[in-house]
Amino acid sequence: MLERRQAAVLEALLDERLSPLAREGLPAEALAQLAADGLLDEVHRGRAIELLEPWRRGREIEWATHRLTQGDLLDAFAEHCESDLDEVEVLERRGDVLVARWRRETSRIELRAGFVGFEGVASATPTMLLGDVEGDSDRLVAAFLDDEALRSRLAICDVQRLERLGTVRSSVFVYLEWFLRDAYGVKLLPASAFTQGLIDRGVISLGMG
Repeated sequence: MLERRQAAVLEALLDERLSPLAREGLPAEALAQLAADGLLDEVHRGRAIELLEPWRRGREIEWATHRLTQGDLLDAFAEHCESDLDEVEVLERRGDVLVARWRRETSRIELRAGFVGFEGVASATPTMLLGDVEGDSDRLVAAFLDDEALRSRLAICDVQRLERLGTVRSSVFVYLEWFLRDAYGVKLLPASAFTQGLIDRGVISLGMG
């Protein structure tokens, strides 16, 4: 199994949405190990994608009496959208991606092994990335605080921590939060450091009354 950092770097290399410039800044040590393992050869692309799955779909989540994986959660929410939400249309459903539309608003939910080069994923489509922010939290918070356009187009959620970053608006994401509450009894909240950063910068205000 890949180490966590190696998985994040490999994922960035395989992501065609990331520009060559973004790939040039990837950690040299992780690249060297991936090359030594033969995972940078195009002929081994299928194996490389397979090795990412434990970090994407296979990431374990535990909430009180509930134990599941990120893949289980995405599957359950996709099924909820298809079976229970008349106003939501599922446009694309894969093991690590769900694209759904509410009225004229299309949104994307994606499982990630890590957040190396994550800025390249942002697009005009509201996007939520689910993954483990362990060790990256400070960097991610700083990136979202420094870039208003980024935080208005992209959200990052660690469902184990039940924390999210970003201010992107999407009805599908609201439905996901309601689903977490109703199906598992948990609530997704903004990361405290992110909220405090927005307050410190005067972006939001928590006034009395």
